[in-house]
Amino acid sequence: MDSITLQVEQDHVEGVARLADPVGAVTELIYNALDADATEVTVELERTELGGISKVRVIDNGHGMPAEASFSYFDKLGGSWKRTALVSLQKHRALHGRNGQGRVRAFALGQQVRWTTVGEGLDGAVRTVIEASRSAMRNYEIDVQGSTSQEPGTTVEVWGDVAHLDRLLNTSKVIGALTTEFALYLETYPDSSITYDGKKIDPGSAQVNSEDYVLDPVDDRPAPTLRVIEWHKSVTRELALCDAERMPLIKLRPEIQAPGFIFTAYLSWKGFEDRPHDLSLVDWDEDSPAARVVEQARDRLRQHFRDRVDARRQEQIREWQREDVYPYQGDAAEPTEVAERETFDTVATTIAQHIPKNHKAKRSILGLLKETLAAKPDHTHEILDRVFSLTRQEKEDLSLLLRRTSLTSLISTSTEVTDRLDFLRALELLLFDPAAKKVTRERDQLHKILENEAWVFGEEYSLMVSERGLSEVLRKHLRLLRAPEPADTHVRLPDGGVGRVDLMLSKTTVWSQRPHHLVVELKRPNLTLGMEQFSQLVSYATAVTQDERFRSTDAMWDFWLIGNKLDSSLHSMARQPNLPPGQVSFAGPTTRLWVREWSEILQECKQRLHFYRSRLDYQSTDEHALDYLVRKHADAVPTVLLPDDEFREEEVSTEASGSVPQPRVSDGEAVMGDSA
Repeated sequence: MDSITLQVEQDHVEGVARLADPVGAVTELIYNALDADATEVTVELERTELGGISKVRVIDNGHGMPAEASFSYFDKLGGSWKRTALVSLQKHRALHGRNGQGRVRAFALGQQVRWTTVGEGLDGAVRTVIEASRSAMRNYEIDVQGSTSQEPGTTVEVWGDVAHLDRLLNTSKVIGALTTEFALYLETYPDSSITYDGKKIDPGSAQVNSEDYVLDPVDDRPAPTLRVIEWHKSVTRELALCDAERMPLIKLRPEIQAPGFIFTAYLSWKGFEDRPHDLSLVDWDEDSPAARVVEQARDRLRQHFRDRVDARRQEQIREWQREDVYPYQGDAAEPTEVAERETFDTVATTIAQHIPKNHKAKRSILGLLKETLAAKPDHTHEILDRVFSLTRQEKEDLSLLLRRTSLTSLISTSTEVTDRLDFLRALELLLFDPAAKKVTRERDQLHKILENEAWVFGEEYSLMVSERGLSEVLRKHLRLLRAPEPADTHVRLPDGGVGRVDLMLSKTTVWSQRPHHLVVELKRPNLTLGMEQFSQLVSYATAVTQDERFRSTDAMWDFWLIGNKLDSSLHSMARQPNLPPGQVSFAGPTTRLWVREWSEILQECKQRLHFYRSRLDYQSTDEHALDYLVRKHADAVPTVLLPDDEFREEEVSTEASGSVPQPRVSDGEAVMGDSA
């Protein structure tokens, strides 16, 4: 048996493994099997007597790992053989994984991982066993056991501390996620099959409808294609960006309104392969070819669902006519009757799911609706609210909730979640919209907004200081510790100047009363961060670490420099293999320096809110986002984001008051005094 060590730091491996995403780990293991030309992939969930999951096993009949190559597969992260291969080795299928990171994803499923693989060696089939543990993800034990009569294939087994996966893997949502993920693959390669926990993944039987569209060519490349699949069962609505071989690269929000439709859209285009890691920000690079392709696809989706709504309505009307419950006979003769029928059809088909199934009741309800629309159209909404109330189950669920909490609490909680989703969308507009980011400034907009939205940096933090000097930071720090305030609280930078921090947040934990401070330095969105901005952060950290009044207390300090884009030198510093992504260095045993991009922070916020967004089935739009900004942060909204009428009102108001707009302080202007 031989040992081999992955040539990368442990914390970097943990980041790649994405330990909080077990469903993603299952998906990656299935792709690894398919890339190895497997025609059958089976995911087994081994259970205890009480029904809990004790082991996850992924079995495939692919070509396995050749014994001679197994060492090179596990000695480094990245550099997979798939990076240079165009197709799979035997069946010449399109490949999914090319980054050589799939092997570590298995650790998201448990503490111990074992790969048992049979591949072709120099003298026939050879069986090899590789084992590793989550506590030492860099170290692998490889045992080449020799010749075997077993058929080629690989089995991945994961066990140990998997009880927490019961809720995440014992769910029909996993079947739904795998169905949408592998729909195009299984359609392209019908000789492949995937079985999860005894259930075969069958995208064809789960489809309600599917349509294919060819979009206009962009950038002298082959025309993009769009496939829209509507599903019977609930799945997360997504727009999957795929390469030319229809392999998903990243998933975006569709950004369209299609009530009543459950769908996945697959957009395939050769150009997406150029910069796959930048696709998450494609919406904010509106001049790029990729952005133009995505916008084309969304326009096509909107038209697709307008057509589908019309088709659904016509089919529903025909069904009512066959059942003899439709309240109109023959064809409409007069224009007024045509208009009345169109109104009736629109309203009736919209509420069709709430109409009773009983034939007599259905006929009565539709007749009542006809008379209501004809006699008192203004009262239609009120009558519908009385007739089409909640289902019995919905009433029981609501009654149970109201015994535990108040209706006010339910409404305020839902509002808080949707407000946060709207704010993230608004923040994206401020940071990435081409027009807005040119005029959005640190102090006038970002700082004013974020001091009231500090949850973005972490729910555990509380805002302590906003736009104040280091002297005030010291006083807040000592008060938090209940320590006496020294006679001299003035703090200076190493060069003797005065420093002013944008935001300081603090937290303590239940298991440790040691304070943890976060100092945030903001920069305007159109500024590329470089060493000049980083040196400012270093000066703040140095002032803290070298001042004995800070140093004499047992506190942890994190200093964040945040911007949209980093120059090449700063980007390299923020991606060191021995440090977590974003961390640049330690300024002392209790002080860390970070350079963070807004795209990463926003993605973390979205992940925290993902469960609530999916349960509320809420999609924020630009309109919602701007409405939230105006309601909550009216004085900090750049005028380029406001509708024309609001902008004109602001100008008229300024003229009427006789006031003269004051010049704004630029981000680069020096602070001449310490308000502390």
